[in-house]
Amino acid sequence: MDLSNGYAVVDLETTGLDCWNDLIIEIGICVVRPGEGPATDSVLVAVNRPLPSRIVSLTGITDLDLKNRGINIDEALAWFVARTKGLPLVGHNIIRFDRAFLLEAARVHRRAVEEGSFPRRVIDEVDDLPAWRFIDTAGLFKGYKLGVYPSPGENHRDYVHRVLDMRTPAGLRYSLAVACQEFGISTSRVRAHRAHGDVVQTQKLFEKLLEFNPPE
Repeated sequence: MDLSNGYAVVDLETTGLDCWNDLIIEIGICVVRPGEGPATDSVLVAVNRPLPSRIVSLTGITDLDLKNRGINIDEALAWFVARTKGLPLVGHNIIRFDRAFLLEAARVHRRAVEEGSFPRRVIDEVDDLPAWRFIDTAGLFKGYKLGVYPSPGENHRDYVHRVLDMRTPAGLRYSLAVACQEFGISTSRVRAHRAHGDVVQTQKLFEKLLEFNPPE
């Protein structure tokens, strides 16, 4: 995986876990380029339904927040593409979770453009969200803990699926919070389950993992 031009850490907050029925409500990005400090930003995304109470409790995001500060998903996707263009996309469980939501949002966006409700195409499933572009810190961390590393010629996506499908020994957890604790990354000043804070933590975790289990 070529990181010579930098990378972008991505995190989504959503209304639930099902990419077919749930919606993105926040996108966080942390862009890291050679010789520059991490640049972090996030946007809220307006949705056309009330937020589940469990999501409000988990994230602290409210319906009023989305009404007052949320932008529509088409604009949010354009924002995402403009800031991450050409960079590898890093995230914790990004291959199985965040990418699935981005792909579905891109498909819905394509239909919106075709139907005339949005003027232009801003994201493409094939060009902007190919599998090879994604680096998963959850898979890297679990592989590190299990002592399982990529086989010769195995690409990162296949490696992550292989590792995440492995039986998890009792007591082994690989959430973002647990992984940060393992490497002594402080979480005391970061709001968990908010995209802006999660990309900051994931970026620090990724830098640690590069020392132990770099993506191929």
